[in-house]
Amino acid sequence: MGQILTKISKVSKSLDNEIGDKQYKYELLENSLRETDKIILPVLKDLVKKYIDNSIWEQLEYSLINKEHFDRAFFVKLGCEAVGGNYRDILSAMASVEFRYASGTAIDDVFDNNDERMGKASMPEKYGQNPALSLAAILKSLSSMSLLSNFETLDIDPAEFVNINFKDEFTHYQVYLGQLADLKSEHLTIDEITDSYYLNMIKDSTGVDAGYCFELGCLLGGGSKDQQNAFYEFGVAIGTALQIRDDLLDYINNRQLINKEPFRDFETGKKRIPIIIAYRFGSEEEKKIIRDLLKKEILSTEDKKILSSLINNEFVLGYINKLKKDLLDTAMNNFHKVNAKDRVKSVIDQIIQQING
Repeated sequence: MGQILTKISKVSKSLDNEIGDKQYKYELLENSLRETDKIILPVLKDLVKKYIDNSIWEQLEYSLINKEHFDRAFFVKLGCEAVGGNYRDILSAMASVEFRYASGTAIDDVFDNNDERMGKASMPEKYGQNPALSLAAILKSLSSMSLLSNFETLDIDPAEFVNINFKDEFTHYQVYLGQLADLKSEHLTIDEITDSYYLNMIKDSTGVDAGYCFELGCLLGGGSKDQQNAFYEFGVAIGTALQIRDDLLDYINNRQLINKEPFRDFETGKKRIPIIIAYRFGSEEEKKIIRDLLKKEILSTEDKKILSSLINNEFVLGYINKLKKDLLDTAMNNFHKVNAKDRVKSVIDQIIQQING
């Protein structure tokens, strides 16, 4: 999922100067994320120790600390609080989405041959590819067990709980359809990738993942069916917009600022929206430059400067901003149907502002 909170408030400025634009106007959002982090990490560790043999506790705990924030649990918490629910009643469900994410990242790192995640060795790098895949399968089982265990403590219609568990599995399936599309894109030429291919790919991964998290929190918090549906559509649009923004951040050559290896997607053959648009509307000379750079496995410093300059184009950035705006308009139209509590509205407002950066 794209980063919810970044140190960047204007991408084009960072593309130009490679300098972070730190700002503090998102204090409520940052504090809310950190509050969730502090709450959920002990829950995750307790559930590992409750359900899993102690011989792999260390490996599973290692898999949980490869991200800046527990954003999926945060989305579940927001969905619950928006409709007046008590998030402390659904901690196991909040943990379940993070176990599923950890499972997915272990698999993704095998697929993408990533040796690092968030400044430390990835699961396949640390434990080997086959053990990483085995641990990923265990984490997915742990995700399901954690969600199912929450039924014991909630006054909820059994049929509704069956439905949300089905939705959890279906979301897992959709995320990997998106992953397969992403892998396929590495072997397609840039001419073959359309906007719809890209948008469907990220909607089927990041979008539906976020949508499910908001819907899960809303259901377990006591929200109506209409509120659940609206929150799901809101989350799909928000998640897709977040991923578009994250794909743009990939072209900022400042690892500390963006919390990931710059240009990694480009170097692994992924054709994401910034380079798709720069190529489609570029001159013949610019198209040739992009095709030649896509053939390289490692970009030089000069290559990265050239790519950033092609992305930092008024038309390219305007096109991407229009995509984000349309998604955010869809998100907010659905969010208004939820009639959320005021504090949640304020946090959502700050998420929207961050994506608009």
